Amino acid sequence: MTESFAEYRTRVLGYLGSRDPVGVLRVTPGQLVRLLTGASRTVLTTRPAVGKWSVLEIVAHLADAELALSWRIRNAIASPGAALAWWDEAVWAERLGYQIIPWRASVGCFKVLRFANLTLLRSLPPASWDACYGTHATRGRQSVRDFVTLEAAHDLNHLRQIRALIQSAPALPEASTLPNPALQRTRARR
Repeated sequence: MTESFAEYRTRVLGYLGSRDPVGVLRVTPGQLVRLLTGASRTVLTTRPAVGKWSVLEIVAHLADAELALSWRIRNAIASPGAALAWWDEAVWAERLGYQIIPWRASVGCFKVLRFANLTLLRSLPPASWDACYGTHATRGRQSVRDFVTLEAAHDLNHLRQIRALIQSAPALPEASTLPNPALQRTRARR
């Protein structure tokens, strides 16, 4: 069963809870690096099921989602009410070869775009967070604040997915041989 946007929004906003969305946006790049460092190629490229993304694909998607956010918030700020195009993330994943993009390339792109977006957001007067908006074909009016909040929840959703995929990988002979301390702690909790 496919999740509607309203169902998706409710689910991922539940992950965000009362956390500061900008704080989540700020720490996500570092969390990604910690999770991915030391993960094997097999762990990174294994799809959990037909039609589900591998870790590599999720990370490439995060980079492109940040690109989409960049475009959306800039349009909302420069031309309030601007029509915002929808993008088909599954088509992008397939046609842009997410499965073969090295995770460090995707994270590098993500970090640069995220830094630029956070810099722009810091310069935006508080009133503009709600006054500046775009009009999405299916979601309607979305303010800069709406975009930022949903993007933070989107980050948390995909970080959860990445953690689950890494944790579900076959156990290694000794946790002490893992090069990634975050993974050592994860394996130790099993």
